[in-house]
Amino acid sequence: MTISVFMDLLLFRTFAGLRNEVSHYYLNYLWWVFSPLSTMLVFYLVFGVFLNQGTENYVGFLICGISSWQWFANTVNNSASSINNGRGLMLQVNIPKIFFPVEVLLMDSFKHAFVVCLLLIFLLIYPTPVSITWIALPLLLVIQFITNAAFALLVAMVVPFVPDLRFVVQTVIQLAFFGSGVFYSIDEVVLPKHRAIIYANPMAGLIKNYRDILLDAQWPDWNYLLWVFLGSSCLLACCILLITRLNHVYPRICQQ
Repeated sequence: MTISVFMDLLLFRTFAGLRNEVSHYYLNYLWWVFSPLSTMLVFYLVFGVFLNQGTENYVGFLICGISSWQWFANTVNNSASSINNGRGLMLQVNIPKIFFPVEVLLMDSFKHAFVVCLLLIFLLIYPTPVSITWIALPLLLVIQFITNAAFALLVAMVVPFVPDLRFVVQTVIQLAFFGSGVFYSIDEVVLPKHRAIIYANPMAGLIKNYRDILLDAQWPDWNYLLWVFLGSSCLLACCILLITRLNHVYPRICQQ
């Protein structure tokens, strides 16, 4: 399969999948926004109202964390079974198996782009400063895209060999959620001696940097972002290499 055919098929399947998904919702494309907003509302009521643990501008604080987290979590969870789910197509066409997690990655990234646009509109009217630091947002989005891709390809590569691992993936994602500072400030809640462990989770640092540039008018931690970029890029390169080498194995194990 040539690169041009691969890309044409990838784009066709991505947008066809998006249209098919929204066709099942009464809210159509608005569901992509309603999902993180409903999650934000739950955490706001629990922590911001009932427990009175919310920080200043807690709504914006939550939206920044939840929207970026759901992009990561949805991509990784949906990618876990992507190669198994694509066995019908791979048995008909000699297609690189990396196609299937990349399709998931593009679909979830397109939905997140829609959410980011509305997030910025919301922050324009929210009582937080519109700062020059917002120009760092595309860089953070690119780094998170690479991070999402690395972990998506990792789980997509492994799960076909042990399908039950998809349940482990869901559990790890849930654990990482509570350790990513989605609904609390790591620097205020976590003891200093434990923060290095928390920030070893790249999503914890990325969420903090999103809040720094969008809510606090602060430049991101460039050194931390460099390490996340290098680590995610290395993991992504290894996963691409391994999936390519295992390309001929997946049609056989996915029939079992």
